[in-house]
This record gives sequence, structure tokens and C-alpha cells, in this order.
Amino acid sequence: MYSAIYDFCKVRNKGTIFENNFQEPTPRVKFLMELLDSLGVEYELDKFLTADVTGYNIILPGTSNKVVVAHHDVNNSAIDNANDNSCSVINAIATKLLMPSTKVVLLDGEEFGGIGAQRASTLIREGELGQVSWVLNLELTGRGGKKFFVGDYPGRLTTQIVDQFGCPVVRTPFNDSVIFRKNGIDSTVINPLPALPEGKTSRVKYNDEYLDFSILFNCHKPVDSVDSISTEDMQEFVEEVVIKILS
Repeated sequence: MYSAIYDFCKVRNKGTIFENNFQEPTPRVKFLMELLDSLGVEYELDKFLTADVTGYNIILPGTSNKVVVAHHDVNNSAIDNANDNSCSVINAIATKLLMPSTKVVLLDGEEFGGIGAQRASTLIREGELGQVSWVLNLELTGRGGKKFFVGDYPGRLTTQIVDQFGCPVVRTPFNDSVIFRKNGIDSTVINPLPALPEGKTSRVKYNDEYLDFSILFNCHKPVDSVDSISTEDMQEFVEEVVIKILS
């Protein structure tokens, strides 16, 4: 499953959400639909129009009251966008395969203010996605495995994760959790990072290891290539962290 990241990163959209075609999904959305079809995973394509912007969320329904999200849109269509955020989309689908009851939403428009998260928030508030207790947002999850931080978003979900893993809490850049929380939905973001070599330090420390926070600043740049992530770390993150949070 995790090796699908290599084919996904080859797919190029025309541009940002502002260049989305109203008539048909983006190439990345089409790829994800074909992948889900090949895996036998049920999904709904939620096409929406807001402020003259066409968006495409992909909803994977489930019976659980827990939701996992990851954004599929890109800021720079000329690069792989491997860690931001293709790996998280693949990881969210892998989570669905391992725990089918989980609701998963693959979001559009995160790179430009969380447009897809606002759409999903509206559906949640209107009861269209059933009962929802919280939303776990996966961001930049291609390296680091079970060494991770959780966003500084106080609430039951953040408290659960910190109590469960003893992970650091870090103030983060904008992400879709901000939009969900603005709409009164408990949400936090989770982000693994690789350990730095011995002797080097950073602002994030997990147990006795400093983590490479600089990776966050590789977004939207050519350095965010598919050879910079690890499918082994992706699998470890899903199976040793995300599934345990959901269990």
C-alpha cells in the first residue's frame, strides 16, 4: 500500500485549487479515485463550489465517530509534493484499510486557507458525516515513524495523544485543524520527524532525541521529492501511532 506514494508523486495537477476544472476532478483526485477503486474502498466524491473556487473532497465513510483527514491539494504543481502532503494521503488510506470503521476525508484547498476543511466542517455540523467526536489531521508524515509531535491545540484529542505517547506539543504553522477548531470541532495535527544526528539540537525533542524540525520548511520546494521520504517510516507511523490513537 505505502509504495503507492511513488506513483502518486508522479501525478501533476494543472495548478492550485484556483485552477481546478469545474467539469472534472484534478489529475491527483482521479489518481486517488482509481486507487480506491482498485483497493475496493468505498468513497464519495464531494465536489463543491465556494467563492468561485471548485474543490474536490473525497469522503471514505465509516461507522466510527473518529475522523482522519489529510489534504491532497498542492501549492507547487511542478514538484513531487511528497511529504506535503502526498504521504499523508496514502497514510490516511492505509489507516482506512487497517481500520475500516474509521471515517477518512481527503481534503482540497488546505494550501489556500483550508477551503476543503471548511466544507467538511459544514458537513459535520449538519450531521452529513454522522457522529464525529474529533478530527485527527495528518501533515508531513513521510519521515520519522513513531517519533512525532502533536500540535498545540488544547482539547480532548491532544490530551489523549500526549497521555498515550508522551510526545512533545509544538506550535505549528497553519493547517486544516485550525479550520475544524474554528467551527467548534475538536481537532489537532500530528507530524512525525526524523531524529537528528547525535550532537545536533532543535526546538523539538522526543524522549532523549532531538527531531529535525527543519523538514517543515521544505514544503513547496523541489527538495520535497519522493526520494526524501521513507515507506518504512510511513508504515511505522500508521501502525504504531495512528492506529493506536484510533483504538
